[in-house]
Amino acid sequence: MREVASPPLRTSKSALAKAPNGKQRVIEAAERLFAARGFSGVSAAEIVKEAGVAHGLLFHHFGSMDDLYAEVSRIAAARMDDTQLLSFRGRTARDQILSFMRTHMRAVKQREGDAVFRARDLDARVSNKVVQIWEMSRQRAIDRLFQAMGVQVPTKKMRVCLRAWIGFHDQLVLGWLADRSLSEVEVLRWTMDQLDHLAATILGVDLDLEPPLP
Repeated sequence: MREVASPPLRTSKSALAKAPNGKQRVIEAAERLFAARGFSGVSAAEIVKEAGVAHGLLFHHFGSMDDLYAEVSRIAAARMDDTQLLSFRGRTARDQILSFMRTHMRAVKQREGDAVFRARDLDARVSNKVVQIWEMSRQRAIDRLFQAMGVQVPTKKMRVCLRAWIGFHDQLVLGWLADRSLSEVEVLRWTMDQLDHLAATILGVDLDLEPPLP
């Protein structure tokens, strides 16, 4: 009896459309590895192995490890912005800012290796492009913080002080992540203590009042 060959399996167009291409697989693999270990702790060979692509594909699409890291940073910063800017929930400015900070700390912890690397080794190892990506993200957060506090037209002095406050918070988060020398509760409390001082002396706002509608 003659056997009838089974028809070849067909892959639907929708399945093919959803399958990541080689470039996307490199980005996804690099993002996972950079998030866990930081830029300096990851090699090109590890990325292409994780992505399951040929070694030359990474450099074909991105040119260098620095350019790949910049692209991954851009994507990560945009995702973090989307999450954080929607996290201002609560009745008062204090409630909203605490909600933002908790969300920020969770987001940073998910990218702990990269956060620690950028805090400690950024100036020596990474291009100005990456510095600017994260600086723009920081500025977007600052704008949203002013909005939460009802400060419609912040002065240069206010911006400088709030940016310094963000830097203070970032250093506390680094101690929480890298050194395990601080608890999450301590980071939040000390950060808010400093913001209370700024609100009273520089910003002229009451964090426990409901902010006016935009």
